Amino acid sequence: MTSHSGRGSWGWLALGLWLAGCATAQTAQPPQPAPGAPPAAAGTPVVAFVGVSVLPLDSDRVLEDQTVVVRGDRIEAMGPKASTPVPAGATQLDGRGRYLMPGLVDMHIHLMPGEGAPTDPAGQQLSLLLANGITTARALVAPPSGLALRDRVARGEVSGPTLRVAGPSFHGKSVQSPEQARQRVREQKAAGYDLLKTHGGLSRETYDAMVAEAKAQGLRVSGHVTQEVGLLHALESGQQIEHLDGYLAALLPPGDTTPVEQVEFGAALAKMSPARIPTLAEATKKAGIFNSPTLALFEIVASDGAVPELRSSRELRYVPSTAVDAWTKELLTGPLSQAPVSGKHRFLELRRQVVQGLHAAGTPLLVGSDSPQLFMVPGFALHQEMEAMTAAGLPPLTVLQAATRNASAYFGESDQWGSVAPGQRADLLLLNTNPLQDVKLTRALVGVMVRGQWLPRTELDARLEQVAAAAKAAKN
Repeated sequence: MTSHSGRGSWGWLALGLWLAGCATAQTAQPPQPAPGAPPAAAGTPVVAFVGVSVLPLDSDRVLEDQTVVVRGDRIEAMGPKASTPVPAGATQLDGRGRYLMPGLVDMHIHLMPGEGAPTDPAGQQLSLLLANGITTARALVAPPSGLALRDRVARGEVSGPTLRVAGPSFHGKSVQSPEQARQRVREQKAAGYDLLKTHGGLSRETYDAMVAEAKAQGLRVSGHVTQEVGLLHALESGQQIEHLDGYLAALLPPGDTTPVEQVEFGAALAKMSPARIPTLAEATKKAGIFNSPTLALFEIVASDGAVPELRSSRELRYVPSTAVDAWTKELLTGPLSQAPVSGKHRFLELRRQVVQGLHAAGTPLLVGSDSPQLFMVPGFALHQEMEAMTAAGLPPLTVLQAATRNASAYFGESDQWGSVAPGQRADLLLLNTNPLQDVKLTRALVGVMVRGQWLPRTELDARLEQVAAAAKAAKN
C-alpha cells in the first residue's frame, strides 16, 4: 500500500474555498465598527470578579470565593472576597458559582486575510476565536496582511486575540541552499515576524543554516520534520514540533530508511515499534522541546465513515458551504479514502501512544488546531483538540495547562500571561462549571476578557450570529 500525505491537496484546497466564500460574503453587509471595541474613556477601566472560584492551573487546586480586580489590561489584585476590596467605581461581575481561568491559546491557526473588520475573513476568524475563549493565537500560516493585523489588535484598533505571526514557510521549493536560508531568515526578522515556520523538505545543510541564523536573529523555529532532517536532529536543533512529525519514522528499526509520510497508512506501520517511544520521549524532554500534536485533525483525516456526523455539526453554520463540500469530497473520494481501515487505525493508535509517552516523560505539550480546514472550524477546533487529547488518555489538568500556561512558557513569558495572578495580563474566561472535571466544560462560557476588555455571552453570541450570516450569504 502506498502511503499518503495528501496535505498539499486537502489543506490548501479547502482553505482556498473558505476564503473565496468569505470574500463573497464581504459584500453582503455594510462596514461597521468592530464589535466590543474599547470605548473612549478618561480613566483606566476597572473590573472586579466577585466571589468567583479561581483556577490558577498550576495544580488541581481551586481557590474559592475570591475577588479578582482588573485595572486596564492587567490583574491588579486577587484574594479572598472578605479581605480584598473592590475599588470604587469598578464594574462588578458576579462570580458566585462560577470559575475563572486563563484564556485559551491556539498555537496553530491559518490566519485569514483582511484588516479585521467584522465583514472581512480576518475579522470573522477573530470573532470565532474570541467566542470560543481563545485570547492568544499563533499563526503558522499567514497572508501578507497578517503583520498589520497583529499590530492593529495590539493597539486596540481591532478586537481579537493577541496574535503571533510566522513568516512564509521554509520548505524544499522556497529555500534551496544554505545561503538562501540565511538570507530568508534575515528578511523575515527585518519584516517583524515573530517566528519561523518550516514545512520540511530541506537538506540537512540548508536546515542547519536556517536554524543557526534563526538563533542568531532570536527567532524560534516551528513546524514539520521530514526524513531529510529526522526527529533526533530536529530535537537537537531546538525546533518546536507540529503534528508529532518525525516520531513515527523514529519508531522504525535502527537503520531502516523506509519512507514514512506525515499521514502514513502503509506497510511501514507494521515495522514501527512502540517500545521506542519512552526513549524518544526522554530525548524530547532533555531537549526541552514543545509538541503540538494536532490529534483531532488527523483523526478526521484517518476517519472511516464519519462524514455524515461531521456534516451534521452545528459549527458548520459558520463556514461557507463551498468549503464544507470540498472537505466532504476530499474525505469521500480523495486519495486518503482508498487507504485500508486497518492502516488508519494503526496510524491513529501509534500517534496516541506517542502523546501518552510524551506526557509520561513530562515533556511540555501545546494545543493547536491547524484550523481552518477539513471540518476544523476556527475557535471550535481548539475544543475538539483538547477533547481529543483527553480521549488519548491525558488528564484534564495536563490539557488545560497545554492550552494556557505552557504556551506562555514556550514564548518565555510566564511572568506576563497564562495564569490568574496579580501582574498577569487580563486574559480570562468566566465559566459556569469546573473544566478540571472535564475539558468540554470550557465551552460553557459566561464571558471572555481579552487584555482587560470584557465580552459577555451576549456579545459573543452576537459575533457568532454575524459570522453565520456571512457564511449563509456566501451560498447565494
